[in-house]
Amino acid sequence: MVTATFESWRLSRQNVWLLLLFLLLTALFLLAPWSGDDWGVYYGAAKRVVNSQPLYGTLITRAPDAYFLNPPWLAVALTPAALLPEKLGWAMLSAASLGAALLLLNHWQRRPGAVKALLALSNPALLYIILHGQIDMLIASSVLLPAAWWPLAALTKPQVAIGLLVTTPRRYWVSALGILAGIVLVTFLLCGFWPPKLFSQPMPFAEANHNFWLGLWPYQVPVGVALAALAYQRQDTRLAIAASPFLSPYAALSTLIGPWIALLTCLTRWQAVAVWASWWGAVLFRAVAG
Repeated sequence: MVTATFESWRLSRQNVWLLLLFLLLTALFLLAPWSGDDWGVYYGAAKRVVNSQPLYGTLITRAPDAYFLNPPWLAVALTPAALLPEKLGWAMLSAASLGAALLLLNHWQRRPGAVKALLALSNPALLYIILHGQIDMLIASSVLLPAAWWPLAALTKPQVAIGLLVTTPRRYWVSALGILAGIVLVTFLLCGFWPPKLFSQPMPFAEANHNFWLGLWPYQVPVGVALAALAYQRQDTRLAIAASPFLSPYAALSTLIGPWIALLTCLTRWQAVAVWASWWGAVLFRAVAG
């Protein structure tokens, strides 16, 4: 009983430190001179849900490609953020993304060490996520949720997590389908019959220069199929997340955060440093070369 009480106290103290760290990071991000263009779209979509306005068919912000291209349950889930100032929401998202990166690394590899922790936080993908206010890190970290929620996460942003469909244990599929059906029904009540509206929107990102698969799709798909097959065989969520970008016609730099953290768990520290350095070298080369 004494041991259990001590363990409970230690966990409570740890949670307090984590909360304080989250608040500190949020405060630091509030000092940044930007708030993320992609976050503006998510924030605007959440505002539309709060105000009972249509999500699809019109631009969310003034940017020429700012359509909301995710299922409406994402906008519904973000409605608490719509009650906050936009920049505060982005700051909290950025702080949560850093925390999620460390949690996912520790979930996939016990005691990864300080070097890998730094590599998980200082890579091009996570920088892209913070600069633009993307949700890819949070979607990748959905593997920390109960398995019955994985299919919902996979459909929220397929290029990040669609591979989780092959690693969802069969015993959870009835629960997963129930969760998905219930949430879809709620979104029909809130947003009407939305699928035709979503898929009839322009999809400018597929033809954008930041699409990794521009000019390559669908030649990268066999890589995704191979990784997904291995993920199913081994029931390994690392391989499932790594497969996801290769199975999609669109993947941005932020989409690689899940595969990167999965890769970190397979490499030694100095192998990971070498890959990290080469990745930054490639990014800087492309930036200089234009």
